[in-house]
Amino acid sequence: MYRFLRCVRAAYLAHGSLERLYIAGRGGDAPDLRRDLARFLGGIRDRWGKDLARERDFLFPRPERGSACKRHNLFLRWVVRGPDGVDLGLWRAVSPRDLVVPLDTHMARLGGALGLTRRKTPDWRMAEEITASLRLVCPEDPVKFDYPLTRLGILGVCTRSRRGVCGRCPVAPLCSRRSRSAG
Repeated sequence: MYRFLRCVRAAYLAHGSLERLYIAGRGGDAPDLRRDLARFLGGIRDRWGKDLARERDFLFPRPERGSACKRHNLFLRWVVRGPDGVDLGLWRAVSPRDLVVPLDTHMARLGGALGLTRRKTPDWRMAEEITASLRLVCPEDPVKFDYPLTRLGILGVCTRSRRGVCGRCPVAPLCSRRSRSAG
């Protein structure tokens, strides 16, 4: 924890805020969340040092190597979207339209069941594929669906088992798992 806080402190001292570190990593390039997030995380991870590499890589994964970066996409969601009762809306450097869905077990499972992705591996490409599908519904803010969809899994409304819970699920009519289990 000390090392993590030391890295964040160094970023604050060098840039004045985490948002400014993010902007500095972008340079003059057009927004590209995967590249920009990789540069942002690299700007923090470079201050870590050489020891405890496993811990460093866990806290600051590399989206360019395929990591879904769930915690960091969730962080971006919180600071970019809103304020709306869930998200804070503190940053202006990133548009909600450019965010990528924070991919966890629940979103990966629902993404497959709802036909938002064909991928089986929960990685950056799956997160982008689910986001692209949600962008067809809401191009300005595709990540706004993350919280309600993920909550279905967290609250046990949508589970791996198909025992009777589909009747309580608000997205059941769209779910491919329901149609397979009904037949």
